[in-house]
Amino acid sequence: MTTARLTINPDTTDEIVLAGRDGGDGADGGDGADGPGGGNDGWTRPAPHRRRRWWLVPLVLLVVMAIAAAFVRLPYDTIAPGSSREVNDVIAIKGGPSYPPRGQILETTVSVRDRVSPYEVLFGKLSPDIDVVSEKTLRGNTSNTTYQQENVQAMADSKKTAEAVALEHLGYKPVQGNGAVVREVRPNTPAASILNPGDVIVGVDGKPVSIEEQAVDAIHAHKPGDHVTMSIVRGSAAPQTVQTTLGSQNGQAFLGVVLETSGLQIKLPFDINIDSGSVVGPSAGAAYGLELLDQLTPGELTGGGKVAVTGELALDGTILPIGGVAQKAVTVRESGASIFIVPRDNYKEAKAHAGNHLKVYPVDTFDDALRILGTLPGSNALSYVHTTPNS
Repeated sequence: MTTARLTINPDTTDEIVLAGRDGGDGADGGDGADGPGGGNDGWTRPAPHRRRRWWLVPLVLLVVMAIAAAFVRLPYDTIAPGSSREVNDVIAIKGGPSYPPRGQILETTVSVRDRVSPYEVLFGKLSPDIDVVSEKTLRGNTSNTTYQQENVQAMADSKKTAEAVALEHLGYKPVQGNGAVVREVRPNTPAASILNPGDVIVGVDGKPVSIEEQAVDAIHAHKPGDHVTMSIVRGSAAPQTVQTTLGSQNGQAFLGVVLETSGLQIKLPFDINIDSGSVVGPSAGAAYGLELLDQLTPGELTGGGKVAVTGELALDGTILPIGGVAQKAVTVRESGASIFIVPRDNYKEAKAHAGNHLKVYPVDTFDDALRILGTLPGSNALSYVHTTPNS
């Protein structure tokens, strides 16, 4: 008679062996040479071999954590290269002169992602073309909604400014106002004893002033140490006359105030529409202004070539620094543009990311940009320069 015993291997709880004794008593009465019915030493049937998979738990935890990290949002934004587009495609003139140019003036954008994941932060830190900045650095104490609204308004202002500057270079007077309002009086300056914030300058040396630029130009027409007479309106009182002796700053006559046009209006002699689409912010102002001037005049500001321009444009023609210029330089070097015109304060950063073939030029004013374009073969840009350098 065959008996069976269940033996548990003491070395492992995962291995079970079924052993028979007296294998010669097999059911077939044979000599038990083979099979479960016989055999010299009985028979064994090993169960499926299962090793302890101790590493599964940490692996699963690691996978879960990796997936979860993709959904975590950190208080950081990434600024990456965006795109470039031909400004000619977004400007339409109705009722005025129009000379579609062959050349191309490009505006550039950056791609901003807010509250990014840890993976995006890591990738941004490793990429030389992506900046990772804290939300507070980028937005200050404003909410994301307010920040977006401010950028939308900045784009609207930049379009109006571009229209005004371009038309002024063609002899129009689109900017109108009620005088130059004093926004700030700097201490220990010639203005400190005669002007208050809120005063409106309506005349300088007997000449009427309706916009800020007229007051600034009238002051700069003097030399340091000259006497200047101004007509001002303070509150609801009648205009009054004040006088002072001008100081000196960088070799120019200096009053010591921050001015802004009171009741600013920009009136155009014909319709201009700039469709900026989803692009926001002030940095396309210089590109829009140059493209408008190009479309409103015969000939080619760019000489028929492709150039990229960035910078915030002020009503007085100053080109102000902007953000994301490193990423814009990356975009421009891949666009096929021959030159990249940037605000002077952005020059070093743009140059560092422009590669070996893209030429980067720093400018301070709209006229500086025209002078750069004027060096291109076939360009007529110098015909529209208003001022001489350092005037």
